[in-house]
Amino acid sequence: MTLPQYLLARADSKWASARLFRLRPAVNVRWTATRVLEMAAVKTLLFAAIGLVFSFLIYRQVVGWPMWWLGLFACCHGVVKYGLTALCWNQRVERLRADPQLPTGLPRARFLPARWLLWLVYFLLVSVVTPLAIWITVENLRGKLAWTQFKHEWEAKGEKFDAASFIPPPVPDDQNFAMMPLLGPIYDFVHGTNGIQWRDTNAYAHLKAIRADLTDSGSKNKFPSIGNLEKGTLANLTEFQIFYRGNTNYPQPSTQGTPAQDVLTALGKFDPDLKSLSEAAETRPLSRFPIHYQDEPSWQILLPHLAEIKGLCEVFQLRALAHLELHQTDAALADMKTAFRLSDSIRDELFLIDHLVRLATLSIDLLGVREGLVRHAWSDAQLAELEKHLGSVDLLAEYEHAMRSERCCNISGLEYIARGGFLVHDPGFFYTGEDGGPNNAGILPVIVNGWLYQNMAETARMHQEFLLPAVDEQQHRVFREFTDRLEQVLAKEPRTPYNLLTKMLVPALGGAARKSARAQTSVDAARVACALERFRLANGQWPETLDALAPKFIEKIPNDVMDGKPLRYRKNSDGGFVLYSIGWNQTDDGGIVVLGKGKTPGVDSSQGDWVWQIPAK
Repeated sequence: MTLPQYLLARADSKWASARLFRLRPAVNVRWTATRVLEMAAVKTLLFAAIGLVFSFLIYRQVVGWPMWWLGLFACCHGVVKYGLTALCWNQRVERLRADPQLPTGLPRARFLPARWLLWLVYFLLVSVVTPLAIWITVENLRGKLAWTQFKHEWEAKGEKFDAASFIPPPVPDDQNFAMMPLLGPIYDFVHGTNGIQWRDTNAYAHLKAIRADLTDSGSKNKFPSIGNLEKGTLANLTEFQIFYRGNTNYPQPSTQGTPAQDVLTALGKFDPDLKSLSEAAETRPLSRFPIHYQDEPSWQILLPHLAEIKGLCEVFQLRALAHLELHQTDAALADMKTAFRLSDSIRDELFLIDHLVRLATLSIDLLGVREGLVRHAWSDAQLAELEKHLGSVDLLAEYEHAMRSERCCNISGLEYIARGGFLVHDPGFFYTGEDGGPNNAGILPVIVNGWLYQNMAETARMHQEFLLPAVDEQQHRVFREFTDRLEQVLAKEPRTPYNLLTKMLVPALGGAARKSARAQTSVDAARVACALERFRLANGQWPETLDALAPKFIEKIPNDVMDGKPLRYRKNSDGGFVLYSIGWNQTDDGGIVVLGKGKTPGVDSSQGDWVWQIPAK
């Protein structure tokens, strides 16, 4: 049985859709193009109606993607099937007109199972394979068009969607803090057959060993808390003295001294390396880690420097705390300046995780500021220097840079998949989790390139409509309503191939606005706290209101990023004070911190106020 015989047999069947809808002509009448289109339209409407029912039953939407999918598939199927049938039918009409006695049925089959097998093959070819190929082509064109239109529209408004636009430019090695001898080996690695291989393994291992929290194998001794800004807790140097006592990873004092002295003895093994870092921080004004931005896909780019930067900040802050306890404020300030430089070194990088680690390191750095304020250790000049540096920190501007560059990285990753054609399972596909770390997507469905482009457009749209407007660096404001709306939109929208990856990539990004707002509040509060201490040094007491600080002790009181009003301030009866923002719930709770649940609960930053408290000491 040939393909024309199959098509004509289907058309002659009493169950043929053309006969059922009285659209099929007589056996000796030609099919016209109009008739083909009418029959394709009837099939399209029928399947679209079925899709509409499914949309309503499954998604409670009158018009949903099942309707469009089934309608498009039926349209492709109808045009192919009825178009080919019309060609075969019209050829038979010509033969019948030349010989009216010509039989119109199928010849007797010698091997009936073979005919049924051919019937199945032709059915799959005409009814499935060809329409599917047409449908995929249409989907690819639609997706590419949707992404191109969105991209051109926003590029005309100044937006950029290529990751190369956000990669920091190269800087001379002799001015590059990230290329000082201690940090340089971090990115001196190659991708080998056995994975990542560092060229100088000893130098990299040496850097990784510069940590304040090393423990002996099998030891149950836990590293103490260095303090917590959100909870308002301070470090206890006695706990650190106990942690280092007998710890073979650190030198031991010949005779037991004060907790601060023993901490400095333990960390003394790192003095040469810490000195080289401090000197580089003074003499190398630029910073650009040689991250392998050229690696693809973007989610497999390694960032080994982030853990080392955070660990070094902890070492410097703990050492600064010990210096403060020993009234060595110049040494403490020098350590803090190096810690700030370490945090600043990752400020302009490309990924959201860089921004989140930046927030974490700043939180560590601010602990030292507060420890000195509690002890009334800083001089007026030191306080002015600290406030000046903190005044240059704009985490809201850094948030916008991080969101735009993260968007470009997501898009470049999807473009990488698109270049590979179909994707059934890519074990390397990661997306950002709520903590900024990578989550594996696991098994992904077969993806049409057009769907990838639709996801690019949808992801970029979420950024433009919700994530970027959530923060306004010019007004120094964060608007929670945009992230709330984003959550509502993502929850309401059904999961479709057009937003499948968007619903993986975008949800965790909403939390970055809250974390940035919280961190910026801490920076602003630290600035005001420095100004308050300068006022106390000059006047012997705290001011009644923050208005007394500007412009002598601080140029301008920073506004609360959550409502635009000045930070709240209150003197305590114990001789300390409280500074706070109304927090993410946008309600003035009187400076109350809300803790989460569990044995060691952390602060629930979505509830209560964001508090900076200086107790009397």
